Amino acid sequence: MDQRAWQALLPTAGSDPELDEALLRHTYRLDEAGHSELHAAGRRAAAALGLEMPIEYYQGEGSAAPNARLFHQAAKAVILFEGPLLERLDAGELAAICGHELAHRLLWTLEDGAYLAVDRLLDAAAGDARTPGQYLETHRRWVMASELFADRGALVACGDLSTTVRALLKTQTGLATVDPEAYLRQADELDLSTGSRGTSHPEGVARAWALKNWLADEDVEILLTGPLDVDSPDLLDAELLRELSTDFAAHIAHTEGLRTDAVATYAAGFADPPGPLGVPGGVITRFDEPLAVRPVDGAPIPRPRSLTPATKQYLCYLLLDLATADPETGDAGLIASMGVARKAGLTPYDDLADDELGWSDKRRAELAAAAEALL
Repeated sequence: MDQRAWQALLPTAGSDPELDEALLRHTYRLDEAGHSELHAAGRRAAAALGLEMPIEYYQGEGSAAPNARLFHQAAKAVILFEGPLLERLDAGELAAICGHELAHRLLWTLEDGAYLAVDRLLDAAAGDARTPGQYLETHRRWVMASELFADRGALVACGDLSTTVRALLKTQTGLATVDPEAYLRQADELDLSTGSRGTSHPEGVARAWALKNWLADEDVEILLTGPLDVDSPDLLDAELLRELSTDFAAHIAHTEGLRTDAVATYAAGFADPPGPLGVPGGVITRFDEPLAVRPVDGAPIPRPRSLTPATKQYLCYLLLDLATADPETGDAGLIASMGVARKAGLTPYDDLADDELGWSDKRRAELAAAAEALL
């Protein structure tokens, strides 16, 4: 990106006069003289997060649902409360809420504002109807990751898991009295292996689960990614799927019974850019087990990923396409492909090939027996 375009995504020095005027016209400013407990909680949160800047607090007008949000400015932090939230929070919960909002500021000031620039870039892309789905999914996961980061800021600010979850519950439900321990037990009952289905925030129960597991030093990345899904990849998953397709195509093209020029030419189309495929090394990947994912340069090694049924079906079609790419391979190619499917743990392959090629029961049984003999 051009340096000037990148800088345009960053906040300018000083305040935002239009925002300042809107706040003065349409909110109630919570000065320290009348709201000393709130200001003390904000200072506690800022100190815990290592932030030093003026903080202004405002209460929105009307009867909006309980909420708090940060307006980011270079010279100061502005936190707007909405609905009856403030009257339901004790001092620790106030620190948690302020910590959550100020953690957004912490994130957006790291790396000279790089995270803020990416946030604004993805947000602008999400508002454009022409934006491809991979960018929209990247934006969805980005904003959810930002919220989980901010939740950790809430926990750091108040120093207590129960207090943090209590503040979260009061914000989300509007209740004045909640039981955080019961909510954490509820979170343990939920299967989160498929990831969060949230759009801007993970589900509250998932956020509570993430906080608990973060304290236990467990990986919570599953909330953001879920299984590898060919139908809804983000930008990183799209790259992973390209690599996976290339590697699998190379294995297939070098399998005895499918090792022909026509199959190799077809398989080469899965490379990016298209070109001759090298001989793959090692044992073929099993897709019925969590997939070991290669990390992006400089990133930690990510957790293994399971595959959705749609992704396994895609790999089955890839295998069938190569198995039928060269008519001269005949039954030998089909039998070899069924052997590959068994080695790769692609159990739907026989049914898919049967549906597409219209085998009789007798022919399917013969091909399956020959494939088992290969193993």
